[in-house]
Amino acid sequence: MRRDYYRGPDVLVTDECIEVWDPVPHRFQVGELDAVRVVRHRLDRTVTLSAQAAGGALVLVGLSWPSLTSAGSWLIAVMLITAPCVASGICLRLRPRAQELRAMYRNRDVSLYVSADARAFGQIRRALTRAREGVLK
Repeated sequence: MRRDYYRGPDVLVTDECIEVWDPVPHRFQVGELDAVRVVRHRLDRTVTLSAQAAGGALVLVGLSWPSLTSAGSWLIAVMLITAPCVASGICLRLRPRAQELRAMYRNRDVSLYVSADARAFGQIRRALTRAREGVLK
């Protein structure tokens, strides 16, 4: 009897296989998977640029420190640093970094599953780990 480790809207992990239906349906036998690993994709370009802008603003404020004498100049300095930090945080929340499960399958490197949803990705990764442990016993 087949044992299901994870059943979701786009993935099924059993003791026999992992099936992914989105974006293109594919199926891999768990017993033939080797070197399973997680690959983290690059951050969204907006997140990277806003973080760089925050760093540049911090350097600019640090260099102009002696000339910050009024409350207005301090307010501008704080806003100059805070705005890109907030933008970076919002972008990171709205466009999280995608993660990918990759493995060797029949002597070729394949992508098993890709998602930016950390919770679902973690559940699928753990389900695949349990399925592989069951096959190795």
